Amino acid sequence: MTLLLASLYGSGALLVRDYARRWQKGWRSILILGAAYGIIEEGIMVRSFFNPAWKDLGVLGTYGRWLGTNWVWAEWLAIYHAIFSITIPIFLVELTFPQSKTRIWLSSRMRVLFHGLLVVAIILGFFAFPYDPGVLAITGCIAAVVALGWFAKRISNISPAQRNLKLSWKILVPLGFSVPAVFFFFFFFNSALIPIAAGTMIIGVFIVLGYERLLTRWARKGFSDLQKLGLMTGAIGFFALFFDFILDLFLGRIGTIVLGISFITYLLWIRKNILARLPRIQDPVQPKSNMPKPTEPSLR
Repeated sequence: MTLLLASLYGSGALLVRDYARRWQKGWRSILILGAAYGIIEEGIMVRSFFNPAWKDLGVLGTYGRWLGTNWVWAEWLAIYHAIFSITIPIFLVELTFPQSKTRIWLSSRMRVLFHGLLVVAIILGFFAFPYDPGVLAITGCIAAVVALGWFAKRISNISPAQRNLKLSWKILVPLGFSVPAVFFFFFFFNSALIPIAAGTMIIGVFIVLGYERLLTRWARKGFSDLQKLGLMTGAIGFFALFFDFILDLFLGRIGTIVLGISFITYLLWIRKNILARLPRIQDPVQPKSNMPKPTEPSLR
């Protein structure tokens, strides 16, 4: 199972990054390709988009189910996989190994290898979860993946007009925390507030667009590595807090608590390394010297 998951998620993230970098695209393209990956896994491989008895559905097995599709669940999972299965792992690796950030990681042979691993994982998962939603459902998923791939290749890049974005972790960590918190509680606990599931899905789209507009505006001012890490730390912190600590304390499971602590420690280690790479701010009060100042060629 571990090998299957590594082949699935690892190959997916590596290939998404490879496509985005070869197309010379940025984070928006990666998020869109991440949503396409979510459709491949959940719509084609395990088909939880369609299975009303899928173990994790809960209320979403009935709320938002129409024409054989769990629509609210599908929207939530496409967003989840785009952020947590693909985008965050890619950027964490780039922050861990900053010298490789702008490089193409996969050679032609490696691309063939990881495409093959991904296809094998999808086939194994397809037969491991026997549910037949019909040919039209699978065809619709394939069409959605192709459309998202087309969009990801053509979406414009965001070129920072300046590098003066001033946002501290006091803002970025809570904002990152709010992303999974808002989506999780909105999609799973909103059926009593909005009885019509289509309304929930429309609001979900506007929430996505709201976050995207905010991040795009900030990106034009130049996101630093430290600021990117702040957003990701907040987003991961939600799952570490509620699933690795609070929930597992009630269930008496220690292993995931240790995992959560280890991951938060890893994020703080990345922060330490980023801070170490930043140029030191010199003391504005310089000692006086009687020596004549040399002429700086760059200022001529």
